[in-house]
Amino acid sequence: MAVSGNRSGSAVISGSGQLAGGTYEDVKISGSGVIDGDIDAKTVKVSGSAKFKGNVAAGLVKVSGAASFLGKVATNEFKSSGSGDVSGDLAAQTLKTSGALHVRGSIRGQEVRISGSLRAEGDVEAEQFHVSGSFRIGGLLNASVIDVEVGGRCEAKEIGCDRMRVVPTPMSVFWKTVSKLSEALGFGKKGALAAEVIEGTELDLHLTRARIVRGNRVSIGPGCAIDLVEYTEEAFVSDEASVGEVRRLS
Repeated sequence: MAVSGNRSGSAVISGSGQLAGGTYEDVKISGSGVIDGDIDAKTVKVSGSAKFKGNVAAGLVKVSGAASFLGKVATNEFKSSGSGDVSGDLAAQTLKTSGALHVRGSIRGQEVRISGSLRAEGDVEAEQFHVSGSFRIGGLLNASVIDVEVGGRCEAKEIGCDRMRVVPTPMSVFWKTVSKLSEALGFGKKGALAAEVIEGTELDLHLTRARIVRGNRVSIGPGCAIDLVEYTEEAFVSDEASVGEVRRLS
């Protein structure tokens, strides 16, 4: 992502303060800050709490505290281990969140990695989409490679991909094995992936609920509940899965 070469130095808020929009080298907020206008910076780092009232363009956006962005965010890398809320669209070459991130628009990027929770009210488009936590996507999830370790509630309206793998997290398998209490606590009900339609070339699914699953090579593993499976080359259905109909497409 291109950023401006004419910069007015760095800005630091370590107590409580307000910063005008503009072009900066670095923006660091370790206290409580309000940024009143669009920001163009090399780096934006929040370890306290911050409210950005305009759009943000930066090489790196890092949130380890709490940050709300009332406009759009465009960055090479977005990293969040705290709490983030983006009112507009989020465009990032790399997006990594181990905290809680809510995007009220859509997400575009090359690589998305979630080890916490992600909620996107629009579409999510990426080359790589990796999850070991939970996500809720209001629109389409579209990625070349989707890899999900189900650690909670995971859902999208529709999913399109080349290759997709959905499995339980190792910790989920451990607790299910060692404790019958996991069933009473709702294991396998809340911990699942849900979508209306899933379509891809190679699909390897566990713990998945869908109306239609369609692909060239499809494997339906334990914990799945699928109304209709459509395939062109091969299909496998586990005895521990519930599938209404399996149909080969010519």
